Amino acid sequence: MRILHVSSECAPWAKTGGLGDVVGALPDALCRAEPGVEAATVLPYYRAAKTALAKQGLAPQDTGIVADVSLGAATARVRFLRLDRPDRAPLIFAANDAAFDREGLYGHEDDALRFMLLCKSVVGVAKALMGGAPDVLHAHDWHAALIPGLVATNARALLPRTRTVLTLHNLAYQGVCSNELFPISGLPWDVFHLDAFEWYDQINLLKGGIALADAVTTVSPTYAREIKTAEFGSNLDGVLRRHEVYGLLNGIDTEEWDPATDPHLASHYDVDSLDAKRAVRAELLRICEWPELPDVPLFGIVSRMTAQKGLDLVAGLVSELHGLPARLVVLGTGSPKLEEAFQMAARHYTWNVRTDIAFDGPLSHKIIAGCDALLVPSRFEPCGLTQMYAMRCGTVPIVHATGGLADTVHDPGDAALARGEGTGFAFKHPTLVGLRWAMGRAAKMYRKHPAGWRAIQQAGMRRDWSWRRSAGDYLKLYRALCR
Repeated sequence: MRILHVSSECAPWAKTGGLGDVVGALPDALCRAEPGVEAATVLPYYRAAKTALAKQGLAPQDTGIVADVSLGAATARVRFLRLDRPDRAPLIFAANDAAFDREGLYGHEDDALRFMLLCKSVVGVAKALMGGAPDVLHAHDWHAALIPGLVATNARALLPRTRTVLTLHNLAYQGVCSNELFPISGLPWDVFHLDAFEWYDQINLLKGGIALADAVTTVSPTYAREIKTAEFGSNLDGVLRRHEVYGLLNGIDTEEWDPATDPHLASHYDVDSLDAKRAVRAELLRICEWPELPDVPLFGIVSRMTAQKGLDLVAGLVSELHGLPARLVVLGTGSPKLEEAFQMAARHYTWNVRTDIAFDGPLSHKIIAGCDALLVPSRFEPCGLTQMYAMRCGTVPIVHATGGLADTVHDPGDAALARGEGTGFAFKHPTLVGLRWAMGRAAKMYRKHPAGWRAIQQAGMRRDWSWRRSAGDYLKLYRALCR
């Protein structure tokens, strides 16, 4: 089976969020899943990707494959470069410097045109890229959502047996653009209507992709249900209710997030040697310049600082930490207002709040593994990865029960948690009251029931968070489509 993924991001070469992590891991997991599965990934040859490759001393090879893409009166040539690595899915870079060799991945006035170029070029040469027609073209988010439309219409003769999958990672961004671009999209005008690409007389690329894909997926079962409601559907809930949406839970890189081997940690441990986690905690306390207080839990946050992530709720409870009691370590960047709120908290409460406004990979590992509990109070969360990183490291998550957080963190109540029947603390309503209640439960369990706390840690560490599980779910879907 041949599967070709098309995405605007792929970690570690070009990434702004979870989309890059997923596309950086899923194709590799598919290749490892079973013999006969071939997966590859196409992404733009951004300036950022060139820099990332150069830092690792890697140079993708020119395949000799080119696509000459009509863009109205102009024609753009896209060259395809390939990077092969042991035990990894091939990476294929779509190179057109005028479109992609720029500062930043997004935020340009012609973004819609840039990603139309990507989609049209890939569809045109997909057979050559894979050594035969792909069984599945797997498009990710709006940037690749033109592909299902092309394969269902004007490119069907070129790829008669290829099926398309569209995965929704972030519904907030839909690729809405002027209908003046429609003549160069490669689509026939008969799909510019209310049930496909038309959106208030504009083009909505994501909406059209949803309508014409052979299957639509998102990154957790609960989020697949939530996006069919007005609250979470970003104005596409009506469209989504007319389609089946498969919620396939993400995995994580269990090698990168393995406390038994993580080079960023002061000590190594696993589920049977959790006492060694204390040394990781002690190092984090030294970084914070705090003394050891055995009965006071250390809470952590590693997150983008946005209202969606619920960090304003945490900021609103900082003054109450001493009453739990608890201490808080924060790492992230984002909203200037939230950055300032946490910086001010660290200045006013130096004895129990530490804030680092940065993107710091090694420090994120130290915090996630060194804390006792990780706060993930997102108002909505398609999947979320940090709560899985935390459980992998024996750190107990405290989450709002939404999307993938609800699917990964099981909270059966305090008594059952203490028996090892759950993996963390969850609250149903994203309010100060809800978060305060969950934090209070966690602090009490940590202080009064250490054996129960250990049981929660071990339950989370024993769960399978690998991409192996997720890859198997995707293969089942692919095979069902290709029958």
